[in-house]
Amino acid sequence: MPSNIYLNSTEELIKYINEGIPNESLIILDSALEQFQFHNNFNVRHVYLQVSEETKNLETIEKIWDLMFSSNLNRSDEIVVIGGGVMLDLCSFAASTYKRGIAFTLVPSTLLAMVDASHGGKNGFNNAYGKNQIGTFTLPKSVVVCFELLNTLKDNDYKDGLIELVKHGFIGSKEIFNKLVSSENFKIDNDIIKKGIQIKEDIVKEDYLETGKRKYLNFGHTIGHLIEQDSKFTLSHGEAVAIGMIYELGLSKKHFGLPQEVIDLYVTYLEKLEYKKSYKFENSIDYLLGILKDDKKSKSDSVDIVLLSDISQPNLISISFDELIEVIQN
Repeated sequence: MPSNIYLNSTEELIKYINEGIPNESLIILDSALEQFQFHNNFNVRHVYLQVSEETKNLETIEKIWDLMFSSNLNRSDEIVVIGGGVMLDLCSFAASTYKRGIAFTLVPSTLLAMVDASHGGKNGFNNAYGKNQIGTFTLPKSVVVCFELLNTLKDNDYKDGLIELVKHGFIGSKEIFNKLVSSENFKIDNDIIKKGIQIKEDIVKEDYLETGKRKYLNFGHTIGHLIEQDSKFTLSHGEAVAIGMIYELGLSKKHFGLPQEVIDLYVTYLEKLEYKKSYKFENSIDYLLGILKDDKKSKSDSVDIVLLSDISQPNLISISFDELIEVIQN
């Protein structure tokens, strides 16, 4: 696994990059960060890139490749990527395929990216058949978590990260779950973020290529991704997964007897975050079935899904498309 470097300030981050990254490297920054002018202090060449879930596609990958070629990067060089989850996914894929792969360091700038996208080596982009259908497993050289970057986030972007963190609590830590649902203020301390990262990394170490246990990290995402695509990404990843977890908690109660108290605590937490608790699907059943069949976790007439018997007690089972469609219709 790559090393994790934890820094408290952007001043430390700038010093780390200037002293630890070769001068021939390239820094690619999310355009959302341009207003903060971090680049004024970098010794290494840099470029800003505007990305979104809607542009998480091959066309954007080709733009990143062009940036690498025009910078004359070779296989002994490195790129540093500073941004949110979409930026990290795209640039990691581009780096993993450029001249058969060059080293890259990830600097997540959002809470969601800190606890999820920057760890585990899954890189990819979307196409007409769904989210992240094309990708690679390639680990970064290192992940630099700079907590001061969280101050650049709007509240809704911060809350999206909390959804991924509460998912880590659901599948692996009663401490994280209880801390989140019992907090008076939705902002959390850095130790909980570190513990959330550790849960993901421990799972990835056991199952890097996602043949078994790593699928636990998909809790809430089977239905969440369906919601994202049905909404044409008008809902954020966090908003969609938040609702997806409600559906999958209901299935957990049905299949594994998950206590209703757990569901109630989570619903109350979403109310505290002022997040939606339900979603009305707009597209036809045939459209939704098409998305499900293209899901990487799907078989001929069923899909693998993660359900809980209790907090930190995940189970991986297959349920039929018919049952899943029935659940989201009701």
